[in-house]
Amino acid sequence: MVAIIASAVAATTLPGKKPGLWVSSKVIHFNMAGKPPDTDNTPTVSAMCADASTDAIEAKILTGGVNGCGFHVEGSGNTYTISGSCPDPMGGNAQMVTQGKMVWVSDTQIHMESKTTSAHMSGDAVSDSTWVGPCPAGVMPGDLGTFVGGVFKKTGNIKDALSKAR
Repeated sequence: MVAIIASAVAATTLPGKKPGLWVSSKVIHFNMAGKPPDTDNTPTVSAMCADASTDAIEAKILTGGVNGCGFHVEGSGNTYTISGSCPDPMGGNAQMVTQGKMVWVSDTQIHMESKTTSAHMSGDAVSDSTWVGPCPAGVMPGDLGTFVGGVFKKTGNIKDALSKAR
C-alpha cells in the first residue's frame, strides 16, 4: 500500500522534511483471504534523495493524483491521520481502504503505521524513515534505491514512477 511520506498535502500542510538522503525501514504484512497469515517481520529497507520537489510528488501521489487512489490527511503539530482508498488490484469494483497515522518525531525522523483492508486481503505496515545526511555526490532528488554499508545504489527515480503511473 502507499506508504509514502509527503510534506505538503491539500488542506493540511505536514511538517517539512530535511532535504537529503532518507532511509526507510518497513515491515509490511499482507494477508490474503483464505491463506495463512503473513508473519514475516523482516524489514524492507529503501532510500530516497528528497527535497521540496520530491515532497510535492509524494503529496500528489498521496492525495489521489495517481492510479485512482485518494487519501485525506488531517492533524496538526507532529501527528497526522491518513484515510482513503484505492481500487483493489484483485479486480472487480472493490476498494482497498487504508487508515493510518504519521508522527514527525523530528525533521529527521518520521514514523508511520497503517492498516489496509479489502474483500480479498488485509494488511498492516510500520515504517520508520530517518534522514542520514546530504544526498551522495551524483545522486539527484527523487533517486530511489538501497543504502547498505553507507553506499547508495540507485534503482529508479520517483519522477519516473509518477509518469508511468498516470
